[in-house]
Parts: sequence; C-alpha cells; structure tokens
Amino acid sequence: MYDYYDSPSSLYLKEENERKGIKFIGTVAGLCCIAYVLIQNILSIMLTLSPLGKIYAADPTMDSVVSIFFSIFGLLLPFAVGGIFIGRKNGKTDFGFCKPVSTSLMLSAVPLGFFICLAGNYVTSIFVNLMGNIGVELSAPEYPVPEGFAGRLIYTVSIAVVPALVEEFAIRGVVMQPLRRYGDKFAILASAIFFAVLHGNLIQAPFALIAGIGIGYAVCITNSVWTGVLIHFCNNLYSVVLEFMIADIQNEDILNVVYMVSTVILYALSILGSVIFLFIKNKRKVLPSFTALSEKRKMRAFILTIPMIIALLIMLRVTSYYVQLG
Repeated sequence: MYDYYDSPSSLYLKEENERKGIKFIGTVAGLCCIAYVLIQNILSIMLTLSPLGKIYAADPTMDSVVSIFFSIFGLLLPFAVGGIFIGRKNGKTDFGFCKPVSTSLMLSAVPLGFFICLAGNYVTSIFVNLMGNIGVELSAPEYPVPEGFAGRLIYTVSIAVVPALVEEFAIRGVVMQPLRRYGDKFAILASAIFFAVLHGNLIQAPFALIAGIGIGYAVCITNSVWTGVLIHFCNNLYSVVLEFMIADIQNEDILNVVYMVSTVILYALSILGSVIFLFIKNKRKVLPSFTALSEKRKMRAFILTIPMIIALLIMLRVTSYYVQLG
C-alpha cells in the first residue's frame, strides 16, 4: 500500500528499496541453507571416519546425541550468523523471542497450531498414498528408537526439544521476523515455503508447509516465537509418543485402539482450544502489507537470488534420494 499522490520516481524508489531489502534476506537465508547442508555433510564424514562411527551406527542413543550435535552446529550456528547480518542491515537484531501480547492467547494458540499440524499430517498421508498409487514411493529419514529411560529421554530431547528451539529460531526468528516489515501474510508464506524446502524430502515437506503457515500465523498473532516453539514441541512430542507406542505395544489390535482413542482425544482438545483462541483473540489480525511491491514481486525477490536458487537446487537433489520410482 502506498500514497496515491506518490510521484512515479518516488514509487520506483520505494519498490527498489523494498525489493533490495527482501532480496538481502533471501540471499542470507539461501547462504544459511547452503552452509547447513555443507556442515551436515562435513560432520557426517568426520563422524564416519572417526572411531565413534561404529558406535554411532550401532547405538540408537548415540544416534540421538549426534542428532542434537548436528542440529546445534549444522542449523543453529549458520542461522545465528545469518541473523546477525540481517540485524545489522536492518539496524536491530530481533529474533522474536519476546513476551507474548497475552499469555492466555499464546496458550490457546498452541491447540490451534497443533490442530493445523494434525491436518498437515492427514494431508501428507493422502499425498504419499496418491504418489504410491502412481508408482512413486516416498521415504524420509528414520531414527532408531532407543530402549531404557535414559536413551528415550535423550531421544525425546533430540526429536521434540532441540528441533523446536533450533528450527523456530532459524525459520520464524531469523527468516520470518525481518520479512514481517513487508507484511505478515508474505512473511508467513515465504518462511513456510523455506521451512518446507529445508526438510529435503517429499514426506516432511508438504507437512512442513502446512504446519509452517499455521505456526507462522500463531507467532504473528501472539507476537512471540515462543508460541511457535510450544506448537513445534507439542507436534514433535506427539510423534515421539507414537513411536514409543509402536515399539512397546506388540498386539496390533490394542495398538490400533490406543491410537484411535488418543487421536480422537487430541483432535477434540485441539478443536476446543482453537475455538477458545478465536473467542479471545478479539480483533487481533496479522499485520497488513504497507508496501509498494505486490505479493508476487515480493516472493520473486525472496526466491530469485543466486544463493537461494543454489540452495533450492541442492535441496532438490537431497529430496531425490528419498524418491523411488516403481
């Protein structure tokens, strides 16, 4: 949105400044993604060649420890550096980890976000089945479930706690927060697309896109990335609990009953929480776009940078490893 009385030259200057600002964030995000892949591969090679390689391959608990290590050094580190560069460019470093506008609003936004995640899981399962029906088998990275209290505690931390903190910092903090100056809707969608691409497989990517939109919306409404961390944690914890159930309940009939009952309860609670959210959010809405650029031009500016294109090509290559044609 811009002033009707802006001169053509003034409008052009606004568009160029906005385009350059978005391109800078897209460039940094692309570089962070490239660094993420490079660091992951370097660490993997170092681990394989080290004496710990055999232990890592045979011990599920060690696998969880390595996953935590990779998340911190592979994802957190490059995005922290990228966030500092974006902060210097914009004149402030704000990752969005602040107090929400309302604690009750944040707590009710968590069931809403979780409900969207459940819907994302359902849509993803349909997509995977459809692809299977046409002879395209999709897969995703699998992590062995350890036994014993200590092993499962570390596994829970590696799957539910660390990714919730690190990925929300990277996506909703480093990428989405600076994009919000160009409109919340654009920031939510652009960060969700980037979130999906970062997962590198066609099982997690569709889910990440849907979940990313829901989480981004909840973060913007509550004005705190902590809301995203809570939603992300709840969703991943749900996955961990399901894996523990599958590993521990040997009777398939009992497992199906427990799964159905727990799913119905979770859907009911998340729908109830979503209704409460709609009631207490009052007139809070995502921030409108007061920009000269259209939504399409903003998205093009974010995606069409050399680092981002290289990052997309790299992640497309990674994704191909998890696709098998029948």
